[in-house]
Amino acid sequence: MRNIAFALLAAGLLWPAAASAAYEDEGLSETVTSTETAKNADEEDDQTVLQENDEDLAAFVTDYIRKDTQLKGAFFIEEKATRKILKLSLASVDPRPVNGEGGVKKVTAVFKDAAGKKYTAVFHLQNGPWGGLDIFKLEIKASAPPAKAGKQG
Repeated sequence: MRNIAFALLAAGLLWPAAASAAYEDEGLSETVTSTETAKNADEEDDQTVLQENDEDLAAFVTDYIRKDTQLKGAFFIEEKATRKILKLSLASVDPRPVNGEGGVKKVTAVFKDAAGKKYTAVFHLQNGPWGGLDIFKLEIKASAPPAKAGKQG
């Protein structure tokens, strides 16, 4: 029994050396970690200027809202003042984004709830870490309540 334990211990100690020798026999060297990748990643974080045109940004937000609505049945967002979850449907998306600080673009969309009350949402867009667009902030503001029809005499 002692011989088997000794043999297993010896094999365990020799395995890394044998694996390394086989690795080098194949013409492959040890894995080298490059610092170039890390430098490039840091440089990309400084690039927040969006290269997309206005129509593409509005279409991106519209597509995001439609997919979210299709997935959940409505566009849900929390109203910060009341901490109430609003169940909204898309009314329109402004095709002209507004420029924000640091190359950020803001796309405005108008939603309405079941009672007809309108809400304005501002989607803040920037370049995503994967090279696409990223919605990193969403602000919601209540609009004026819908006008009620007056009594006709």
